[in-house]
Formats: sequence, structure tokens, C-alpha cells
Amino acid sequence: MLHPLLTRWMCLTAAIMPSAAVQARTTPTDEPLALVTRFETARRDFDPTLLAATLAPDFVEISPRGEVDSRAKVLGFYDPAHKRPAPPMESDETTVRLVSDIALVTKRLSMVLPGAGGRRSIRALYVAHQGRAGWQLVSAQYTPIPPEPAK
Repeated sequence: MLHPLLTRWMCLTAAIMPSAAVQARTTPTDEPLALVTRFETARRDFDPTLLAATLAPDFVEISPRGEVDSRAKVLGFYDPAHKRPAPPMESDETTVRLVSDIALVTKRLSMVLPGAGGRRSIRALYVAHQGRAGWQLVSAQYTPIPPEPAK
């Protein structure tokens, strides 16, 4: 027969361990970040089905030029019939902030543009909403980051 303290410790450990394992696997920011990754993948691959699934019906995008594009215009731009090569893009400086059922995801996106003077970066802000359909993007805004001055 086990000692009563050992039995109590085993019961407590069994009760705590599953919830700790679940918490270690997911955090509240995982889903919005995964949504943004799916959106970026859909754009890169010109995948209209995946792209449409990530965008809310009232999605708007503000381009690096300051143009406001509707969901339909964004979907049209990434139509596979218009697929064009794009330089590889890297991302870093990612942050996710949750406010109730809204997530704000920011990233720095960088690419090397052949023949255009080297590396260019933009700051991206993605706004996601969690509704009945799950997480969807409602807005994206891209702001150019000026290049570092030559030394």
C-alpha cells in the first residue's frame, strides 16, 4: 500500500500534467500567427482558394503606395493566371497583440530586389478577427522602411 502523501502527490501530478502539456503546445497567439503565415503562403504561391479562406468578406489592404485595395482586387492580383516570379522574402521582428477577439500582427518583411539597389524592407500590420468562421484577416497595411543611409 502506498503512503497517503505519495498517493496525494500522484493524484495532484496527474491532474496538473495534462493541462500543463496542453498549455505548452498552444498559446492564444498561435492561431492569428498561423493565419498570417497561411496568407503569406497563399500570396507567394498564388493560391486563390487558400487566399480566399484567409480573408474576411470586408477585407481591405493598404499597399506600400498608400492605395486602398478591396478583397476582390487583392484576390484578382493573386489570380494564378497572372502569376509572376517574386523575390524570396524574409520576415522578422514579429509581434502579436490580442485585444479580445482582435489580433494585431506586425512583421518586418525584407527582400533583395535584383537590379533595384539591394535590400528593401516594409513593416506589415495584419488585423485579424475571430468570429464564427474562426480567425480571418480583416486588414493588412504595408509601410515602406527607408533604406539605411550610405556610410
